[in-house]
Amino acid sequence: MTIQICHGQNCADSGGKSLAKDLAERGLLFEKTACRSLCTYAPVVFLGGRLNMRVTVEEIIDFDKTS
Repeated sequence: MTIQICHGQNCADSGGKSLAKDLAERGLLFEKTACRSLCTYAPVVFLGGRLNMRVTVEEIIDFDKTS
């Protein structure tokens, strides 16, 4: 599964940095992406190519388990 975390300024400041840190500490691979222009829904994460808004690390882990 591909995990992409938007690291535009709003997403990074609204939880994207924390998500990246938590995922790295858990050994999950992800990539940081440029702004997706979805700032209202920050942090934005694409899981397996599917848009997810206002995501928590728990939601990412749960999604990873079902993939």
